[in-house]
Amino acid sequence: MNNSLISPWKVSATLGLSSIAGFVLGQLIGSRKQSANHILKMIKHDFKKEGPVIGSWVDTHAVPYQRYAVKADVYHGGITRLEDGHPVNYRFTADAHTGSLIELKRDN
Repeated sequence: MNNSLISPWKVSATLGLSSIAGFVLGQLIGSRKQSANHILKMIKHDFKKEGPVIGSWVDTHAVPYQRYAVKADVYHGGITRLEDGHPVNYRFTADAHTGSLIELKRDN
């Protein structure tokens, strides 16, 4: 038997424990809002992996957001980056507590 293969049980256990740890950590640190500029910096960092960012903005005041059963305080912002030598605009909605993107739309 090859011991280098990871069993499905180990994968499930690891994912389960990671999910629980992430939830607990989120509850502990999720009660504080991150700054809008910090979240913008994180999003720009991710975008820069795909190409040069030539502009960005973020509203500095969090606003309430609800989509279906999901409620959150969010920041709205945008990124402009070069794609094939042309500027392309993206608009985002990011959770003010975690920085996670809730929505990302490419402007046409």
